[in-house]
Amino acid sequence: MSAQRRLIGLLAFVSFAVFFWKAPDWLGLDEDGIFYRDLIVQMAGPTLAAIACVFAARRSTGSDRQAWFSFAIGSSLYVAGNGLYIYYGVTAMVVSFPALPEAAYLLMAVFFAAGMFLYGSVREQISRVQVYNYVLISCAVMLASLFLLHGALGQSVMASFPTFVAFVYPALWFSVAASGLISLLIYPQGRKSFGFALLVLAVLAEAIADFSYARQLLQGTYSNGGETQLLWVLSTALIVWAALEQRAVAAPPAVDPARRLPIQAIAEAAVPGAAIGAVLLSGSLTGALGGASFVLFSASLAFVFAVVAGLREFWIIKTQRQLRDNVEASRGALARSEARLTSVLESTTDSLIVVDRDWRVEYFNQNAVRSAGGNTNLAIGASLWELFPTEVDTATSNRYREAMSTQQPVSMEEFFGNVWFQIHAFPSPDGLSIFFRDITEQKVARDEMQYLARHDPLTGLANRGVFRERLRELVAWHARFAVILIDVDYFKEVNDTLGHPVGDALLKATGERLSACLRRTDLVARLGGDEFVFIAEGADATEAARLAERFAEVAATPHRIEGESIRLGASIGIALADGSETDPDRIFRNADIALYAAKASGRGKALIFETAMAAGMQERQALRADLRVALENGEFELAYQPLVDLRTDKVSAFEALLRWKHPTRGNVPPDVFIPIAEESGLIVSIGDWVLNTACAEAMSWPSDISVAVNISTREFSSGELTGNVRRALKRSGLEAGRLELEITETVLLKNSKANLATLHKLRALGLKIALDDFGTGYSSLAYLQQFPFSKIKIDRSFISGLPQSDASQAIVRSVIGLGIALGMRVTAEGVETQAQYEWVKLGCNEAQGYYLSRPVPAREVQAVIARHGASGNAGVPKARQAS
Repeated sequence: MSAQRRLIGLLAFVSFAVFFWKAPDWLGLDEDGIFYRDLIVQMAGPTLAAIACVFAARRSTGSDRQAWFSFAIGSSLYVAGNGLYIYYGVTAMVVSFPALPEAAYLLMAVFFAAGMFLYGSVREQISRVQVYNYVLISCAVMLASLFLLHGALGQSVMASFPTFVAFVYPALWFSVAASGLISLLIYPQGRKSFGFALLVLAVLAEAIADFSYARQLLQGTYSNGGETQLLWVLSTALIVWAALEQRAVAAPPAVDPARRLPIQAIAEAAVPGAAIGAVLLSGSLTGALGGASFVLFSASLAFVFAVVAGLREFWIIKTQRQLRDNVEASRGALARSEARLTSVLESTTDSLIVVDRDWRVEYFNQNAVRSAGGNTNLAIGASLWELFPTEVDTATSNRYREAMSTQQPVSMEEFFGNVWFQIHAFPSPDGLSIFFRDITEQKVARDEMQYLARHDPLTGLANRGVFRERLRELVAWHARFAVILIDVDYFKEVNDTLGHPVGDALLKATGERLSACLRRTDLVARLGGDEFVFIAEGADATEAARLAERFAEVAATPHRIEGESIRLGASIGIALADGSETDPDRIFRNADIALYAAKASGRGKALIFETAMAAGMQERQALRADLRVALENGEFELAYQPLVDLRTDKVSAFEALLRWKHPTRGNVPPDVFIPIAEESGLIVSIGDWVLNTACAEAMSWPSDISVAVNISTREFSSGELTGNVRRALKRSGLEAGRLELEITETVLLKNSKANLATLHKLRALGLKIALDDFGTGYSSLAYLQQFPFSKIKIDRSFISGLPQSDASQAIVRSVIGLGIALGMRVTAEGVETQAQYEWVKLGCNEAQGYYLSRPVPAREVQAVIARHGASGNAGVPKARQAS
């Protein structure tokens, strides 16, 4: 597109030149016609050039804009000069040379020189060397002009001043043209090079025209028209063409001054030689330097001089440029390195102060200012000890001096101004770099972590790790001591009933009470949950028993928590070490065995470990192992104890009771193996077997008799109870209404919301649910409000006091009243005498106990039903009649 545009411009320019030159012949113009043609062109041409330059300036930016405005001013001065001469001619005013128009023409050259200096990337790339080159070439051009005009100057028909002015015309314009040519050759202009070349041609045409004009003036032969007039016109046309070209390429890509061709560098270096060569050549051609015989010699000498000077200058410029580039690269690398270092030092979280060997500040970052509390005296050159006068004679300052003298880095932590600082000081031969950071939060967290690593977070007592560490120390020292293991009785029930905040408060209070019993060498620790341990150094059996008694006393003292009076207790196991033991774990295990024995023998006991206890523990472990295969080996069976309807004296249900016939041990009591099954989790699979067996065997009973199955805590919390019940009913075919599940209050204590939801799911199956052992827990009444049980079973401990105990009578009457009020059946458990039977019959719905029948195997159930089936014997059980 640009080539096509420039070709059109060239054709237009050539057509205009030919037309202007041949117009007199083609149009038959006489002298007056030629005069008026020249008159019109002299005014219209520069005017059009000025307008075109203004439009080019408005389309341009930066220095180009200034350059084209300079060209516009120069063209306007051309119009003004021509206008004045036309005015002189029209008014027949006689003026001598030089007149006022000459000032406009000379100023025009100045503005064009300025414009070419501003054009493109010349101004950004010019240096002091280039300025020298411009001055040199200008002087050389003027000297060459002097040589070229020396003959005419010597024979001038004008006075000295007009002769000088006539000489200045071509000398000035040739200087502008030469400078423009140098800029064109040396400095890359990108797409604007063509426009710049047109401007150089325009100036060169103006210079040649002015040379011819000056020569004619000096000889007194000047007349309007001819080649001189043509060159002036073509100069103006070239300016217009250059302005149009500028409008098309006003915003070219930026040119990188560093990307210069070698030829351009050589051209720049050859400027001085070319200038001198031009002088020699012009002087020889004109005969000013020896006549025409010296032309070949002068030309050769000028060429050699130019080449040698160019090569020399090129080498000098190249060397200087390389040195400058190296210096700039080093300076840039150093600046970048310093910038990176500063950026790193400013971005680091550390504060930094660098001091010299006289303790004067050489550098500090902004973090140091903030860490110093905005100390306004912190400045380069300030003394470190004047900034922090309180640190002059401290351990920290001594460490700084130590680092400076030994040239070894030091680290420390220092508390300064309510802040903990971590400090690292790195010495160098020139001084000391002090890095410091605020570690207050980290130190507090670290101290807290160290504390938590050795203390129980709830009570603040020593934890298990500290206890074991102390235990190992005492064993290593062969010391005599006692390990007293304490388990808080009833804590789980209270915690689950009254909530964890109350439970936490109880544990804290218990820990404080135990700590109050400490002697100077003792240790109390919380092992977890409601278990504490006490190490009494130097204690024998008597002292350990006394301490255990004291612990039991403080544990049993009622607590006052959130307005509630809560009474707990403690089960305690004691293990004694006489200094001969080598295994600390065995000592702790002995205390644990003693604690287990104390809990097994009834809460609130304190027992010292005996070897027989270990045997009992081993026995339990053996039972646990046998229990794991008992179900698979078919060693379990069910016994059934009847529940008698006190209104009809008939059997209304049977309670399924689990029995274990061990192949070698014989009958293992339920109160022995069931707790083991609960602890081991075997009760879940055993309970599922009981449920399926009871449902299946109940299918052979009369349809109005139900079967009751006890559900353990583990079964209830397994999440599988509802599914197990549904499958047992489906397998056996038993109606859901004939199945009754008995649960104790302990089943509900943990996660009561989820357990109540499970109860509702079971009730939705159509079966009955009874609350067993009613009255022995903490929240029986609360659970009666939350869930409509089918029946409540009064615990045998209350029935055993009937009818003699007034308290038992009051409690039983209260439960009967609750049952009536809530629409629940009431069953009396543990009826063992006729008097008890007669008493409960007055208010209870059902009775169960040895007085009515002991548990019987499944094969004897029908006989029990038959014994209680005759209505004529109301009030006198058949079992008693037979006896």
